[in-house]
Amino acid sequence: MTPEPNLILNRFSKLELSPKWSFSEFQRSDTTKLSHSYHRYPAKFIPQLVDKLVDKYTKEGDLVCDPFGGCGTTLVQSKMSGRESVGFDINPVAKLITDTKTRAINPKKLDKARNIFMKKHKSLIKKKKIVIHNERIYYWFDKEIIKKLDIVYSSVLAIEDKESRRFFLCAFSHVLKNCSRWLMKSIKPTIDKDKKYPNPEVIFLRHLDSMIKKNLNFYSSLKESGRLNIPAKMTLWNSTKTLPLKDASVDLIVTSPPYVTSYEYADLHQLSLLWFGDDKKHFKKWDKFVDEYFSFRKEFIGSSYKTVTNKVFSSRIAEDIVFNLSLKDRSLSESVASYYVDMRAAFGEMYRILKKGKKACVIIGNTELLGVPILNAQVATEQMANIGFTRSQLIKREVSSKMITPWRDIKTGKFTGKSNKSKKRAYEFEYVLLMQK
Repeated sequence: MTPEPNLILNRFSKLELSPKWSFSEFQRSDTTKLSHSYHRYPAKFIPQLVDKLVDKYTKEGDLVCDPFGGCGTTLVQSKMSGRESVGFDINPVAKLITDTKTRAINPKKLDKARNIFMKKHKSLIKKKKIVIHNERIYYWFDKEIIKKLDIVYSSVLAIEDKESRRFFLCAFSHVLKNCSRWLMKSIKPTIDKDKKYPNPEVIFLRHLDSMIKKNLNFYSSLKESGRLNIPAKMTLWNSTKTLPLKDASVDLIVTSPPYVTSYEYADLHQLSLLWFGDDKKHFKKWDKFVDEYFSFRKEFIGSSYKTVTNKVFSSRIAEDIVFNLSLKDRSLSESVASYYVDMRAAFGEMYRILKKGKKACVIIGNTELLGVPILNAQVATEQMANIGFTRSQLIKREVSSKMITPWRDIKTGKFTGKSNKSKKRAYEFEYVLLMQK
């Protein structure tokens, strides 16, 4: 039976905050443990949330899937719990981060790699090798900083062990924003004219050594529990398309979809895309993300650059939202419409791959654009129900650990700082939708 939209809206209106799902007792050191601080990533959900879901709804040996894998939090925590996991993401930087975060490396190998790096770096400082880059790299980086980054990067490439080299590349990717002209507090591509650049070698080694220390704990924990070789695989994939998984093969889905028109993930990671895409020898397929950048970012769910013609939402709530938004801003309403179309396709794939009687756990937040409530959680619940899921539980939790600003400008709807008097909390709460097949 198709659920009545008013019943869904009424159910959500009566939800109260669930303190046990806020995890407010955990400190930042708890949420960035193990490999979770390897690389910055927007709107990460905390590992304790994944732990609770995985422990409650699976057993060792089960398969956990995250269709919007992001930086791999679901995969890392599934591995720690002895569950196999698979993740999918359209972003190659997300795959690089996740592949690094899910592989605990023998500390001795990393020590050896660090020695190789230092020796190579010392030798390259004495040389004056000039590297010609993509013109957009010169837009984002000072020429003297580029020279120093080139030395760090070339020293990383001297590491022959692939796992160790990827570990170092992840650290390099993380510090690119610090070394660029990009305004550090901004999630948008914004130039900071007054920025003081750090020494790339110093900031790289500082972050690398922090990662090495975290890896030691990660490796020791997995080795002690006998879970070092538990599979955790991230695949580069558009999750609105047919996933490379068999029907009814997954025991649990834990995912947090991209937030509608909030974060341009291609823009956020364009520095890494640019730098690695400029190296066709070691990143053979990444140059297409640079050459076709503007078309590539349109593929991201939730991107404001994307529009669709086939507006089948499977949600009357979504139809009302898009209509109300169209009265104020046609372009913005088109972006929100494309988001709901994509989410419907993704939920369809989740239903297909999930075993009967198993659960899909979707963590999602609502917001407001131009005065129109964007009820993503309610829309997702209606879409999933219309696909065939049955609702088992809806949870409202306070958001306390988001990695970027939670404020929006009331007039423009754009993200802003806390000092802006015309501001409103964007994602004060989020919902955990527990839906069963």
